[in-house]
Amino acid sequence: MEPCCQLWPWALFVLLAAPRLLGAQRACSHGACYPPGGDILLGRAHHLRASSTCGLTKPETYCTPHGEWSMRCCRCDSRLPHSYNGHRVENVLSSAGHSRWWQSQSGIEGVSLQLDLDQTFQLGSILLHFRSPLPAAMLIERSTDFGKTWEVYQYLASDCATAFPHVPQGSPENWQDVRCQALQGYPLHGGRVKFSVQDLASTITTSYSQTVDKLGQFTNLRINFTKLPHIARQGYRSPSTFYAVTEMQVLGSCFCHGHADHCAPSEDPHAAQVHGHCVCQHNTAGPNCDRCAALYNDRPWAPAEDNEPHECQRCNCNGHSASCHFDPELYHASGGASGGVCDDCQHNTEGNNCERCKTNYFRNQQRDLAHPEACLPCECDPDGTMPGSICDPLTGRCVCKENVQGDRCHLCKPGFTQLANANPMGCHRCTCNVLGTRQDAPCDDETGRCFCLPNVVGNNCDQCAAEHWDMGGGQGCRPCGCHPHGSRSPHCNQFTGQCPCREGFVGRTCSAVQQQVCPDRHYRDVRVGCTECDCDFQGTEDVGCDKTTGQCLCRPGVTGHRCDQCQRGHCSTYPGCELCHPCFRTYDGDIQRLRLRQAGLSNSISQLPPGSGGSHFSPRLSEAEGNVQQAQGILGRSPATEQSLAQVGSVLAAIREQVRGINPDLRFLDVTGSLSRELEALNSSLLTTNSQYQSKKTQFETSRSTDLSGAFKTISSAYQTSTNASSIVTGASGLLAESRESRRSATGLEGGLAESTAKLLTLKGEIASSPNLTPIINKICGGFRVETCTPARCEGLLCPRDNSTACGAGRPCRGIIPLSRGALATAGEAAREFRSLSTRLQETAQLIKTTETSANQIQSNTRRLVDQMSVTRTQIEGEVRRIQQFIQQVRNFLSDKDTDPATIQEICESVLSLRLPTDAAAVLRKMAEIQNLATKLQCPESVLAQTAEDIAKAKQLQQEAEQARNRANAVEANVEEVVGNLQRANTVLLEAQGAIRGSGSSLRFIQERIDEIEAVLGPAEKNVKSIAGQLDGLTERLSQLQRGVDQNRLRATDARQTAGEAGEQARSAQQAFEQVKQLYAELKRRMEQSPALGEQGSRVQSIDREAKALFEETLAMMLRMETLEMEIQESNKAVMSKLARLSGLEEQVGRIRDAINKRVAYYESCS
Repeated sequence: MEPCCQLWPWALFVLLAAPRLLGAQRACSHGACYPPGGDILLGRAHHLRASSTCGLTKPETYCTPHGEWSMRCCRCDSRLPHSYNGHRVENVLSSAGHSRWWQSQSGIEGVSLQLDLDQTFQLGSILLHFRSPLPAAMLIERSTDFGKTWEVYQYLASDCATAFPHVPQGSPENWQDVRCQALQGYPLHGGRVKFSVQDLASTITTSYSQTVDKLGQFTNLRINFTKLPHIARQGYRSPSTFYAVTEMQVLGSCFCHGHADHCAPSEDPHAAQVHGHCVCQHNTAGPNCDRCAALYNDRPWAPAEDNEPHECQRCNCNGHSASCHFDPELYHASGGASGGVCDDCQHNTEGNNCERCKTNYFRNQQRDLAHPEACLPCECDPDGTMPGSICDPLTGRCVCKENVQGDRCHLCKPGFTQLANANPMGCHRCTCNVLGTRQDAPCDDETGRCFCLPNVVGNNCDQCAAEHWDMGGGQGCRPCGCHPHGSRSPHCNQFTGQCPCREGFVGRTCSAVQQQVCPDRHYRDVRVGCTECDCDFQGTEDVGCDKTTGQCLCRPGVTGHRCDQCQRGHCSTYPGCELCHPCFRTYDGDIQRLRLRQAGLSNSISQLPPGSGGSHFSPRLSEAEGNVQQAQGILGRSPATEQSLAQVGSVLAAIREQVRGINPDLRFLDVTGSLSRELEALNSSLLTTNSQYQSKKTQFETSRSTDLSGAFKTISSAYQTSTNASSIVTGASGLLAESRESRRSATGLEGGLAESTAKLLTLKGEIASSPNLTPIINKICGGFRVETCTPARCEGLLCPRDNSTACGAGRPCRGIIPLSRGALATAGEAAREFRSLSTRLQETAQLIKTTETSANQIQSNTRRLVDQMSVTRTQIEGEVRRIQQFIQQVRNFLSDKDTDPATIQEICESVLSLRLPTDAAAVLRKMAEIQNLATKLQCPESVLAQTAEDIAKAKQLQQEAEQARNRANAVEANVEEVVGNLQRANTVLLEAQGAIRGSGSSLRFIQERIDEIEAVLGPAEKNVKSIAGQLDGLTERLSQLQRGVDQNRLRATDARQTAGEAGEQARSAQQAFEQVKQLYAELKRRMEQSPALGEQGSRVQSIDREAKALFEETLAMMLRMETLEMEIQESNKAVMSKLARLSGLEEQVGRIRDAINKRVAYYESCS
């Protein structure tokens, strides 16, 4: 036996190193699965109780039939737990043996056996072996709520109609249908009753899962014996009636609703006990798998069915919650698609699926939704954010006050400064001049200091620097550029740029020499002598007359040879000559026609015969004529023309544009709106007057040849009408006054126009001789032109091809055109570089994408390997605990003095039958090989982190290359800078590709090392699985042997008690035998004296023979007891020897476990 025991350390090492695979058995993946059944009573004797037990309070005597006519009376004393003639209820356990039983008190009809469990179990069947005759009636009940309510499984009786008259017989038809079944036979001893749940449901359903769900669950079990068995009388005495059960088995398992295939101990495990805690599968949880696991409540829980596991579905919490709960309303609203609501969302998330960010948090687009940093705080600046607002949950952009900008509302808008919480607008406007500051950032957003454009000064950037002008251009002030000799000062007008010129110099910069001409108001050649112009200078331009011919140059609105008369259409007297109102042209023709008709009317009246009454009309007609002449005079004093008015309007518009360029904020007042409406009303009145005049004229011509009284009436009516017209004309005097004011303003503008015209003429003269454009042409063409070229005259080609310089390698380009040609060639080269750069950018992007994919795959494989190692460590720790329990079980088994050598030999042979995949040296070599591979393998996390840095660097370099390309696209003035940007972009791309290739090499090295480790671990894992299977068989066999030893121990105890009783009986028999011998000797002596004893002598001889046989039987029994005692002593010696060999084994197992844990920690930490 020693060789087999020497293999124990290596066998245990293999058991410790054997990781079992996770996952459910195949049977559970397709439907309901159930743990194997066992006797639930084993190890739970204290949960079983009987309502009646014989001899509990005092010894009782009971009599049973013995033979055909006699009875045997025995004693029942159950006061002590292990009394040989005690019949307590724990004797019904299968481990008690068939020589012990439970027995009720005699004559009590209503007796029950009740099993009260502390967990829910699944019932398979109930087996009852009776020592007494079968009961006449009984029933089996169960409770599923720990005894609060009970329901009947089945009624059983020898005569159902008599025992249970209201209960139907036969097979049940539904789950609530309870029937009575007949008890078959009336054996006096050894009757057997079996109740099966599956048999009970066989006529209702063929589904085992429905049977278990409807009938299998129980927490309490009660067997009620309701009617004692009928036993015939024996002679003159009736036998005792009672219930006696030799063995009771409650076969079942833990109740798991079809979601588990084995059970686990909840607290202190018993070797032969059916455990009540389910090892749940299908993502269920709970002692009975009666609910979904914490994170698997997306659908309602349901018990598994034969072909449908009803697996709990995982809630989609996006990695932000460890649990969820089921919401029926949400489930129905989704049409049965999803009903899970995540609990206590972490990482600043909320929602049914933790799918959105909390208030004041926003979605991080750089991270996946399942990342812990998927939601980031908004970080809104309280000074610039609208009170009570929240940021955008998608972008994180805050709701800014009106004058604030930025994603966090922390910056003032351009043109605003000094962000403050108390300011409802956030920032206040800068005081900077918009023309003198930068458009993108006029002022500092904190201090309010203005950022002036170049050559602009002042606290508010509102004036040009000394010797600069033109602030309104938006690019800063330009230098005055005053000519050092032609200007009196380097300073110029800040608005016009005009320098103060010396005498004889003209132009903005005073760089042009003034030509020698006659002074203003003079003409002819200065060399011959100047003559004064014959003009009225009140009506001429400032120059007076033409410098050559002497013709007077009249100003607008003035005419005449000497410019001394107002043009028609101008209403004031000379030299005012203001432009008449626009209505002048409309009414001027009408007035001329009225004058001609009035003259004709006067001639007609003068031809009337005397005494015709015309003298009576003369005063009134004269008065009317005077009124008309007065109106005509008023209108006739305006000889202004429409052309003059249009010219003045154009000058006024130009002046307005100039003023608007100087000050854009200036607003002009339009005073002609109401005037136009009033003139229209006046025009309407004049038309009415004209119509009345035509009517009166017709009436007068008609009455001239008829009655003079009618003519008088007509003239009176005309007079009245003329009076009304006179009043209307008088009312129009205000309008005419306003018109005169407008005319005077136009006259002033006309004077400014004359001055501008003179300046334009002067400028035209200057352009004829200057500037000389030849140097500029040479700079543009790169040539050597010497002929003078002015804007008025420039002969020959501007850029002749034979008069330019060629540029090339080593020869700089001169002139804009050669430079542009060189730039064109360089641009072609840049275009080629662009195309090459684009191709390389695409290649680099593809390389980065491939590397990212490889890195993610390697990271996934590495995490999977780390998870597998973590699971392996957990399994090894579980195996260590299991082996410790197994060793303790073996130690207890071997230390049991009742264990026989044959059982020990069988265990050793089972250990020898284990087929080890390799020896200890091979295992050590494999471990050394894995260690070497781990040494070569760099830390995956560090390599992956470096790879991530390389990828980030590559992306950054790619972005820099793209930025360089964009800058190259944006640069137009310097082509060489474009080429330099392209070359730097190519260099950056080469660096990025190098970094990516280096990362790819590291990733490939990691993948190769991982593949090698998996190749080494793969075969070993398969062999370990095989050993784990053999170990399970050995453990099961050991458990069976342990149960056998327990039964043998009970039998040995009974044997020892029986042997003691037999010894006592033997000693009593010896004493009785001695007495019998003495009596026998006395009888023999008497028989010798009197041989004719008759029947008494025959009886004495029969007793003699029985006594001799009893003596021989007693001697044989004593010999067997001595032999059994010797075997027990040898077994004890063997057990002690085994314990000696196994001493220190647990410490060795602990050392092996620690070594394996260190290796696992090593592989996980890459140290």
